[in-house]
Amino acid sequence: MAGESGPSESDPPSRRGGMSGDARPGRGRARWFVVAVILVLAAGSVAFLFVERRSGCDDSERYTVAVTADLAPVIEETSVSGCTEFEVVEQEPGEVSARLATDDVPDLWLPAGGWWASWAGETATGPVRTVSTPLATTPLVIAGAPGTVEPAADWQEALSDPGLVFGNPLRSGPAAGAIRAVLAEAADDPVAMGTVRPVMAPLAEREGVRDEEVPTGSMLLEETVADGGTVVSTEQQVETYRSVHERELGIEVPATGTLLVDYPVVVTARGERHDAAAVAATALTDALHTSEGLDRLTRHGFRDGGGRPLPDRRGVGAVPVLELDDETVAEEAMNVWALQALPVRTVFAVDVSASMNRNLGDESRIELVRRAATAANEVLPGNVSAGLWFFGGGVSDYATLPNDRAEAPGDYIVAAPIRRFDAVVDDGTQRDLLTSLVAQMAGTADETTALYDTILAAFRYVQDSYDPRAANSVVVVTDGADNGSAMSKDELLAVLSNENDPSKPVRIVTIGLGEDVDTATLEQIAAATGGVSYRTSDPLDITELVLTALADRTGG
Repeated sequence: MAGESGPSESDPPSRRGGMSGDARPGRGRARWFVVAVILVLAAGSVAFLFVERRSGCDDSERYTVAVTADLAPVIEETSVSGCTEFEVVEQEPGEVSARLATDDVPDLWLPAGGWWASWAGETATGPVRTVSTPLATTPLVIAGAPGTVEPAADWQEALSDPGLVFGNPLRSGPAAGAIRAVLAEAADDPVAMGTVRPVMAPLAEREGVRDEEVPTGSMLLEETVADGGTVVSTEQQVETYRSVHERELGIEVPATGTLLVDYPVVVTARGERHDAAAVAATALTDALHTSEGLDRLTRHGFRDGGGRPLPDRRGVGAVPVLELDDETVAEEAMNVWALQALPVRTVFAVDVSASMNRNLGDESRIELVRRAATAANEVLPGNVSAGLWFFGGGVSDYATLPNDRAEAPGDYIVAAPIRRFDAVVDDGTQRDLLTSLVAQMAGTADETTALYDTILAAFRYVQDSYDPRAANSVVVVTDGADNGSAMSKDELLAVLSNENDPSKPVRIVTIGLGEDVDTATLEQIAAATGGVSYRTSDPLDITELVLTALADRTGG
């Protein structure tokens, strides 16, 4: 702590920045996260390493364990009592977090940062249960070739280095941890986001122009050092580099301290397998808490779960540890990053059936949606790509649409195809066109609502023109239930489940307005694609929800 002597090498590091970061995030704030990061799955490489069958075990139980490449060797070398074996799957925490919103999940997960489990739990379609204290830890550092790393007063200064290679915090533990470190430094600042936004903006801008995912872990460290740059890394990665290459690196921790990346054991198995996986998790924890297990962690450059410094004067020694006590600011920071770094690509489908003319509070529902969509159009950046659809009985004769509108396929029409907001359209931009169309929105005279047909058409439309570097989604706003589609709800859910492709994820986000909306059905539709469903009867919520669905990129 400031003004105090550092801890001895036999003691755990001191804590700074508040209480432990175990606080559960607000459900409404975290929903964007998992679905947004699922787009990295196509770019993430996955290695499968199998533990050989143990002698004398004809009926061994094998459990998949998702870990980063840095921790994988430790788990590979760990055996447990009984006939339990582990299949190690190398994945970054953002990739695993995203998969938990689907049915393709590991049995156990050791995320590089326990906060990932809290975030994932908000949108996972099954249990996400942390069953142990951290098995290992490693502090964040700034690393590079000797002579390239300058001392920094704090993490804000360290991350402001224009030559720093940062990584993707929606995917990587160290990158996400570095943002948390900046926020922890500002723990006493009631407007902490004002501190972190200027830091993230240039980092996100550099990320946004990449054609492919930045490497992670030790690979990122090696590539950056080879290019003469500096990088956000961990003590463990630096120690591994030194061991493999038999050469030193420059390494610094800001004067304020650093954040520990911790590795808890999280049970993510589904159904009847969950309890058995929890038993296997306990066995794995026990094995790594033995003297042999702790020696194995140390040999691979990890600190123990308490964060005690590595022996033999290895690593950065005793350092103050920053902790974040308000998880909501971290979620907001990830939201800001997502908006700045990865482009939005969405269809905004609005119910304009006659029921939308009814009031919700003092204004009609269509007027409230109009104001909310206008607000979103004004604040979203130019790299957002969005199209606008209207659906409802009589919409094919929608008088307010321009004469060159797309041909009406039924009870929905494409008022504007997906284009970037800054794309030139006629005498203006796509943003101008959407603003104009939204301003003209009005309910029809027909109560018919072909909700299911519209959702499937919009889903296929986005999927057919999928952009792997964007958050692809369909945002549906409605106040009622389906009463005009050719297909049934069960047929829609079956088709969405069958056509939902994890390598080309298109998430459906639904916003239900008023008390008459079929909330249960909208939740099922959203869940079929890993999306999120919202409902409100409060007019003041509508603007926030539309902005959340678009700007926060829920449904990515």
